[in-house]
Amino acid sequence: MKTIILSGVCILIVLAAFAQEKSFDYFGLTGPGDKIELFAPGIVSSEGSNEYSVAISPLGDEVFFSRGTWPETKIMHIKKIGNRWSGPEVVSFSADCYTSEPAFSPDGKYLYFSSSKGKDDIKDYSIWQVERSGNNWDNAKKVIDFSNPGIWEFHPSITNDGTVYFCYWESKESKGSIYKSDYQNGIYSEPLKVNIPFSEKSSIVNPFVDPEAKYIIISAAIYGDKSEYDVYISNRQKGTWLAPDNIGPRFNASGKDFDVSPDGKYFFMYKQGDVYWTETKGVLK
Repeated sequence: MKTIILSGVCILIVLAAFAQEKSFDYFGLTGPGDKIELFAPGIVSSEGSNEYSVAISPLGDEVFFSRGTWPETKIMHIKKIGNRWSGPEVVSFSADCYTSEPAFSPDGKYLYFSSSKGKDDIKDYSIWQVERSGNNWDNAKKVIDFSNPGIWEFHPSITNDGTVYFCYWESKESKGSIYKSDYQNGIYSEPLKVNIPFSEKSSIVNPFVDPEAKYIIISAAIYGDKSEYDVYISNRQKGTWLAPDNIGPRFNASGKDFDVSPDGKYFFMYKQGDVYWTETKGVLK
């Protein structure tokens, strides 16, 4: 695996402060309550294209999301300037390559994503990072990339201490596991498999981890079974991940891949090429 040394990283534990002090805009939309509704139709969710993987900045002034049919996908960017939102545009670091699955660091200084940038096989995705520089996102770096070309890295999710959780995908077997790479002394460590107590026959993908690592949301299916993935939540106690609980048929009927808004109020779910949202109330502990 290639490990890239990063300098000048200061991970600040500020998500809770942002959630308390900042009133999120969500394009002026009225929240869906306990209903499951299409998110930002005509802005994010558009007819004739596929959208998924919404990432909202901790300050609520930038939105990134994926558009396209994998592996030929691009990350789109929307920014709030004053009281107005810009239209979605392909972000600069995605102009010359395929990119997907953006995710903010909790302090908002870094954006992580999956990309096959620089590779002949456009399916061979790795985990990348860009840094906020004023109003721009620059200095793209590959931070996680297994040397085996049959292993693809997807769907990063980042905790307050800089640990990156991601999907480790074995392409020949079509099987996923959850791995993590710790950030220590300016270096991302060799990734290790996350011990989530689940059937050994399961394929587990698309992690979303709480910034404080209190819970992790995953999608899972029995490996080799043609049944669809279901979404599960595993809570963490004393450093140990507990047996995951199925999130329930109401949610699983609406999407097999979940992200959570930075204020913790909403689930974003992805189904049939569109983004849906609903409140997390009563689901997250």
